[in-house]
Amino acid sequence: MGISHWIAEAADIPELEHIIYFILKIVMTFFSVFIANFFVRISKKVIYKGFSKFSIERRSDTAASLMASMIKYIIYFIVFCNVLVMWGINITSILALGGAVSVAVGLGAQDIVKDMMAGLFIITENQFGVGDIVELNGFSGTVESIGIRTTRIRNADGNVHIVPNGQISIVTNMSKGFNRAIVDIAVAYDENIDRVFGVLKDEFEIIFNSRLIEGIIDVPQVWGIHELAESGVVIRVAADSEIGENWRIERELRKFILKRFDKEKIEIPFTQIVVHSKED
Repeated sequence: MGISHWIAEAADIPELEHIIYFILKIVMTFFSVFIANFFVRISKKVIYKGFSKFSIERRSDTAASLMASMIKYIIYFIVFCNVLVMWGINITSILALGGAVSVAVGLGAQDIVKDMMAGLFIITENQFGVGDIVELNGFSGTVESIGIRTTRIRNADGNVHIVPNGQISIVTNMSKGFNRAIVDIAVAYDENIDRVFGVLKDEFEIIFNSRLIEGIIDVPQVWGIHELAESGVVIRVAADSEIGENWRIERELRKFILKRFDKEKIEIPFTQIVVHSKED
């Protein structure tokens, strides 16, 4: 049975069978896409479950995120090739044309290649990982996933920013070792600064020794006078804190400082304007 015999038999197929065969190919195409999405979800769950057994949680989450991204693209590529074959498109011929169009594709996909290479450097250099609090290109938040092309971060408002890896120029990682809570307090010029320093140091000792604020690593420090403002003297204090707890600790410190100042009758300044009148 040669090709001529197959063509003769195909010519005898009724038109209705051609329509049914065409509809079946459409159905199989949608079914292939469904199967691809199903395997992507299953592989993602399996990968995350397998990497969750590692002791270093953030490293394992980062590796799992990258592997899940790679597996997703591989599954989609395989399904895409099978769909092309099902529709009668010769994959070998398409690959043969790759040499002729490689320059055009390379120019069009150079940003994609740049994103992928940047993603590999992010992982190998351990710049940041899943769960880290970072600032990327002016967007700050918690890293939710790192793919081979993009990084997904969620900010404090719940908004998700998707940043292409190739466009990440400067990374500020706020999850290395510890964070630092910085609080500026203003007091009136009439207050005795040495007494204010003593009150703050005493309050900080009480806060740390009594564990009144969770997440503080060491006793908060009074750094000194930060600014001579228009209405008062600005004093800066700092407290080393656990990762991601610095913003909460800043709010808690302000509450305790306000209560202690009220108890010690230390005046917190407000905007004042001094007016001088001049007679002729």
